[in-house]
Amino acid sequence: MALMTRRWILGLAAAGVIGGAGWHGALPARSEGAQDRPVPVSTLATATLEAASTDCGRLTPEDLALSSSRTETVSTRYVLEGVTGETLLPVTGEKACIGIFVEDEASATTLLTPSGLRVPTQLVPRDTDPGVALSRADEAVPGKVEATPRNLATTPGLYRLRIEEASGASGRREGKRGATVIVNDNNSLALHVWLTDNLVDARQTTEIHAQARDGEKPLEKVKATARIYHENGALVLTREMTSLGNGDFGLKIRPTQLGRFGKVIIDAEGVTDQGLQFRRVGLLEIASGVAGGRLMRIAGERLTEQGLEIDLEYVVTRSGRFHARANLVTPDGQPVAWAQAAAEAATGRQILTLRFDRNLLVSGKLMLRDIELTDVTEFPGVKSPTRIGTYAVERALQ
Repeated sequence: MALMTRRWILGLAAAGVIGGAGWHGALPARSEGAQDRPVPVSTLATATLEAASTDCGRLTPEDLALSSSRTETVSTRYVLEGVTGETLLPVTGEKACIGIFVEDEASATTLLTPSGLRVPTQLVPRDTDPGVALSRADEAVPGKVEATPRNLATTPGLYRLRIEEASGASGRREGKRGATVIVNDNNSLALHVWLTDNLVDARQTTEIHAQARDGEKPLEKVKATARIYHENGALVLTREMTSLGNGDFGLKIRPTQLGRFGKVIIDAEGVTDQGLQFRRVGLLEIASGVAGGRLMRIAGERLTEQGLEIDLEYVVTRSGRFHARANLVTPDGQPVAWAQAAAEAATGRQILTLRFDRNLLVSGKLMLRDIELTDVTEFPGVKSPTRIGTYAVERALQ
């Protein structure tokens, strides 16, 4: 899938189509987990680790929240492709921006407010890539981009877009794809899309979720559809997502057909509590592969003069580099410390030891959680298909 070119992004930014809540609906998802305090997997994946290395630090509530495997993006915009003739564009915000890409520069576009008044638009500089970054992988023929002014006030409701081709245009070019329309609502109604797990072993399932929220309130009258693409741009699957209650929609998939970097586009449409129609689109990347190691069990725990040591046993089926990490919390979930370790490992049963500094520990019982083993031999790293749940540290602390 082609990504939007920089110049075209800057052009639409100048016109106000891109901005405010961000362009998350049209760019690859960014993992919140990648901001975690421990060394990023990408660093470990390119490092040469001749001996085991360990690290630890104090765990903050923010760190604990970011330790989740969840990858989430938020979007206030939607994209329509192949638009011809007349179409309705739902708008729920008072500062919405609308951009229209038309292949035929001689075509005339007319945009009307819900009350029938004409909306002013202006030409925006662009490159040869329309920047859809969603389902089209090929380049577009030369055309034009029009967008509403940045500070234009918008009345919520259904806007009417009319595209009139120049005389003889249909006869001059066959196979035209119609216009691409990008609407950024720029308000509190946003589509949240997330994966329960990323960097997943392709032999396991991952779950996609979508929830439209007006502020913090989930909306119930929503239909969500997922389009799943292979990394080469081929559409693999289109499926309506299942309602899980409280405005949450889910879909389980196996990433075996997606390559290393598959993409999921989620189209949502519905009605707000005030009766306004809305549309939103979100985009996620799924990174997957087959891990060369499996996490087995907690093999030992001990308290030394330096601190708490936890041994993780794992089985290596393909030699390479492996990274382990976990969080230490109190029984009621209060953060205490994090630790990580990494090493080169040959095939067979191996041990990685997590070491928590004594100065970071607190009195009383402690729990180990967010325990992960990642094969970082290649980028991106792939997590072990087997996991260990919350573990009560008992023997070492008695």
